[in-house]
Amino acid sequence: MTSCSSTFTAADEAVVIPISPAEAARLHNRAGVEFVDPRPEEVISATTGRIPGGRVIPLSRIEAGDLPPAFADRSIHVVTSCQAGPMAARAAAAFSKLGFARVSYVSGGTQAWVDAGLPTVR
Repeated sequence: MTSCSSTFTAADEAVVIPISPAEAARLHNRAGVEFVDPRPEEVISATTGRIPGGRVIPLSRIEAGDLPPAFADRSIHVVTSCQAGPMAARAAAAFSKLGFARVSYVSGGTQAWVDAGLPTVR
């Protein structure tokens, strides 16, 4: 089972922008913004759930560049979130390496989103 505590390096941190749950909520449902959860479905269901409307794309697929057609436009803003943040930061760094110019991750992950009183789906 993949954990949200995947390794996140200083190099990853240099290319991605952490945002608060409040900032992420302001971006939620906006045109040109895609939310992504890189955890396996069974982990999402067993923990915090995912941000509504967010796509589940496993980290291995992101790192391999195996993305859905909605991600053909590299100008979209990608916001990643996992349970606590480290895997989301790693996924965000992978999106950046794939040429996405606007990439963020939710600082504190979906747990921080829930703690801010925002909804999730399982």
